[in-house]
Amino acid sequence: MLVDVSSVLKVEGESISVSGKVCFSQDSLSKAGPFFHDDVVFSGSITNIGNVLELKGNVGGTFTVLCARCMKELEKTFDIDFTELLVNSTDDVSDKDAVLVFEGHEIELDDIIESNILVNLSLKYLCSDDCKGLCPACGADRNVTDCDCGKDEIDPRMAGLKNLLIDE
Repeated sequence: MLVDVSSVLKVEGESISVSGKVCFSQDSLSKAGPFFHDDVVFSGSITNIGNVLELKGNVGGTFTVLCARCMKELEKTFDIDFTELLVNSTDDVSDKDAVLVFEGHEIELDDIIESNILVNLSLKYLCSDDCKGLCPACGADRNVTDCDCGKDEIDPRMAGLKNLLIDE
């Protein structure tokens, strides 16, 4: 989403409204997700607050991600508010890590929106709080079936530790 900010750059206090849909490339996201099915909806404003432009926005949509334990597909929604400071030059800025730099009179918002979404989403999702996950030996979904794999198996490298815990 490319936004022309030339009218805002000229007048302090000037503001423009911005809204639209952002489509994410799955190449930029991990294979495990999140996978955004529909376009993500963004609305916000860009305001000149001196030598800095303030981007305030809200982004929302739905995505699919895998359960961290059993790998079941989950559909989740999100609604995120964020604020970013944008500058044309970092010469007058004391904290360069607190601002994003743009060139010219146009700002590409897709990367800004995507990074704010990914920072605000959880790193893992569960289908339920009591999800039992997959069996590490046979791969069976423990939520669906019980298996007898590996109940008494101990890694041979840890067998010595087992002897310390067993009272003889």
